[in-house]
Amino acid sequence: MTNKTTKQTSELISPLSGLRRLIETNQLDSPNDDFLNDKSAVWSPHNKIINVTPGPAFGSELVNQFSSTQTRGMRGPGAADFFTAVRQEYAKLVDMPEGGLPFFFTGSGTAATEAAASALYTPDELKSKKTVIITLEIGCFSNAMGNCAENLSRGVKRLTSEIGEDFPFDQCRELLEKDLKENPEANIKMVMGPHNETGAGVTASVQKIRDMLDELNHPALLVIDGISSIGSIPLSMKELGIDMLLGCSQKGLMGTPGIGMITISPKALKRIIESEQQMQDAGLKKGQHYLNLAKMIEAMEATGLHTETPGNYAQLAVALDSMAIEGYDRVFERHADCSSIYRAAAKAAGFKLVAKEEHLESNAVTAVKAPEGYGEKEITEVLRIMYNKHAVEAAAIPGYPDMGWRLCATGGIQPQHALFASIAFLQSAEEAGLPIDSEKGIFAASKAYAEVVRYHRPLPGIDMYGR
Repeated sequence: MTNKTTKQTSELISPLSGLRRLIETNQLDSPNDDFLNDKSAVWSPHNKIINVTPGPAFGSELVNQFSSTQTRGMRGPGAADFFTAVRQEYAKLVDMPEGGLPFFFTGSGTAATEAAASALYTPDELKSKKTVIITLEIGCFSNAMGNCAENLSRGVKRLTSEIGEDFPFDQCRELLEKDLKENPEANIKMVMGPHNETGAGVTASVQKIRDMLDELNHPALLVIDGISSIGSIPLSMKELGIDMLLGCSQKGLMGTPGIGMITISPKALKRIIESEQQMQDAGLKKGQHYLNLAKMIEAMEATGLHTETPGNYAQLAVALDSMAIEGYDRVFERHADCSSIYRAAAKAAGFKLVAKEEHLESNAVTAVKAPEGYGEKEITEVLRIMYNKHAVEAAAIPGYPDMGWRLCATGGIQPQHALFASIAFLQSAEEAGLPIDSEKGIFAASKAYAEVVRYHRPLPGIDMYGR
């Protein structure tokens, strides 16, 4: 019998050959959008997308080189020391109080929110309807914080402001005063809110909440979402009196999604351990395992390890180093510079911002309102023109599909990126038929860019040849 062999070919396995086949068979058609029908589509495999969405944020080239690293074990020699060192560097960035503890775990900002919202559970809450958490909600993401606490079956009082406004201070004070009057030891255990509301482009007045708690001598912990502000705008746990700070790796820290972060003060650490002990003494178990902060504390104290993501840690280490080299003050100034370009462009063109007062305007996210009478259809069309024509990716306002757009300055965004994104936004808005003056907006953006641009000296690093 004659053995017949079949010749194997790798022609269609090679990514290059696969791309060539798409070209040869005319499968690379332009996007099927009405606004592109009268345009000549040009395929350019060389241009990069300028990402001005809130996250995952635009990274620096140094950080991007570590977006894919060799897989390493979580428990190998030196792993705990490396992970601990990265966490301690991060703790410096957020100005963690001495005696505090930074937790990292495989997760996200949402996972960090859930872990925090489930903390301090004690036996007296069982079958009780008393309020133990206040959430301050000023946009989509702080609304999600309230949803999280509510879905955990905690006694939560959700206080809301209109989108674009600051915290509802009067309502918060009223609740805290009532709590102290009716309960000498206080039932309310946490006040939760965002430092920067990513959905509204508003930086809230956290200091006023801290001052309120101190003035009333209320023992509630101040739990703050720093997810889009950490690494983007100044945030000090010490100065603001934050007890629990929530974060993630993919926004101001320029990493890929994968790390959830909770940094806790010594006071919060003590309260978490005490509440866990009360549950144990009562023979009760919490409805959590992985996101149980007491278990995280136990794991950290025993081995310095939780459930780690070595690739994300390697990337984050480079991000923290690159930020330190640039200088934290300069990093924050750069975000302010980029946001000043966005604001100048939008306002001069005739747009209004979502933030209702100038002092609330965020240097991390600029939220722009659509003109009166224009809604989701036009908002979506502007975003699609930006992406398909200008290779700029922006975002709408979550939870408010008829409201407008968000232009972000988190991560590695430079003023030149902000200028180009502003031009793309204004030209796309005009092409979508919005009643604006794009020329005035572009002129204002260019003027703002000229005022903030600096000389750049590129960092030495590993180039494409590995040098």
